[in-house]
Amino acid sequence: MGGVIEDGWILGASPLDGAPLPPVRVTAPGAIAGVVQGARRAQAAWARRPIAERARILAEAGRRLLGRADEIAAVLHRELGKPMADAYGVDLGSTPEVFRYHTTRGEAFLEAEEVAFNPVMFPRKRARVERLPHGVIGLITPWNYPVSIAVHNLVPALLAGNAVVLKPSEHAARTGAALFHALEEALPGALLGLVQGGADAGASLVGEVDHVVFVGGVAGGRAVARAAAERLIPAQIELGGKDAAIVLRDADLERAAHGIAWAGFVNAGQSCAGVERVYVEAEVFEAFVGRLVAVAERLRDGDDEGAPGTVEIGPIATPAQMARVEAHVREAVAAGARVRCGGARRGNYYLPTVLTGVDPSLDLLREETFGPVIPVIAVPDVGAAVRAANESAYGLTGSVWTRDLARGEALARELRVGVATVNNHMFTGAAPQAVWTGRGRSGSGVQNGPEALRAMTRPRLVAVDESTAARELWWFPYDRAFVALARGMVRSLGEGPGLDRLSSASQMVRGAARRWLAARARSRPGHPRGRE
Repeated sequence: MGGVIEDGWILGASPLDGAPLPPVRVTAPGAIAGVVQGARRAQAAWARRPIAERARILAEAGRRLLGRADEIAAVLHRELGKPMADAYGVDLGSTPEVFRYHTTRGEAFLEAEEVAFNPVMFPRKRARVERLPHGVIGLITPWNYPVSIAVHNLVPALLAGNAVVLKPSEHAARTGAALFHALEEALPGALLGLVQGGADAGASLVGEVDHVVFVGGVAGGRAVARAAAERLIPAQIELGGKDAAIVLRDADLERAAHGIAWAGFVNAGQSCAGVERVYVEAEVFEAFVGRLVAVAERLRDGDDEGAPGTVEIGPIATPAQMARVEAHVREAVAAGARVRCGGARRGNYYLPTVLTGVDPSLDLLREETFGPVIPVIAVPDVGAAVRAANESAYGLTGSVWTRDLARGEALARELRVGVATVNNHMFTGAAPQAVWTGRGRSGSGVQNGPEALRAMTRPRLVAVDESTAARELWWFPYDRAFVALARGMVRSLGEGPGLDRLSSASQMVRGAARRWLAARARSRPGHPRGRE
């Protein structure tokens, strides 16, 4: 259960039954630089290929990956305990669309953009903004969705012309290796690299690459951000959440209960954007809680390897995560919270849990729990619900549940989050078209959408001057005419009486004319070219 690093190996046992998992060799510190160097050599040639060719190769890599879906799902199941429905439907489920979206739409997002200059200030000038790859991107991914998160980032990174070195969590080392081997067969050699290990390996990788993408916990994200800042390289940091759902009195309570149960309990609650707080208007509080408990009590846990689709809840993936879940619930109950269902572990499983009466100062409502636990809080009105939802250091996603869609949309815009949804939760993380980002302690990294693809590049401006004039008006030497031109331009665009602005504009025109005539005179043969 979980990955343990000993004597250069990642050891572990399946959370399903405690059976040992195949050991994985840790990448030696000295070898990490070699992996990056190999990726850098491959990247130079890869970036010279047309985008359309890169898209064609990536599309083939996607087909190769999907052809090994059964193998990867089996690894996800054994290593992390994911129910087969989650392995296929959640972790692998968005993979086809990610490849399709980027390989068919990405070229347009990476096209150079024309710059429109002011023709009066900059006559006969043109420019284009080009999107260039960063070089080698270090991709450090967590254990909770080791396929989905990796694919959503490495596909746009590669399409943009980068090489990628993947460092999966030590708790998902085998899944990371399976993903790597499925993709590398279709890619140029060394373009996609793999580094295995713990935090030390991640730190070494950050020390070598040109850009880093980190998805994980707050402490790790801060460490990566500091290391990247020290090297002055860009970093995309996506961290956890303490997502809130707000249920209004006019909501479809049956739909809300089912949707919130899925968002809070899927992957055994081990989702950065899972529902971890629910605020319900008091008028419908008990009715909603009753429906949510009814859904939770019908969920089945266990190992469904031999009977896929018979289980919704898998085990907690690591001992540290189980300890955190138990501590949050134990503290809340000791302070007077009421357990409506669940509230206990069964082996490596934690029962789907609904609590009410939770003290808002406790960790259960303030820190990320990352388990199948949903606290539900009654609020007097929607204003109190929004205030409570926003009283969090995190800001990843949030949702509003109501039949009044216009009101729901307006309330969603009041949430301090990167992704706000009405009558659903978390599903857009699987949609490559929809930007996924956060704020506060959830980080500011960007996944999905054109923004994610552009984040994998750096802009370069190429400007061309087609003017045949000997000098520009702003070049040396300065004179009184230039000061009149500049002063008149600035003042004509400021506030003040209309006649004053008109006078300034006239001063600007006269100064420009004098400056232009002086420049022509200086360009004649034999002119002393001195300051007037």
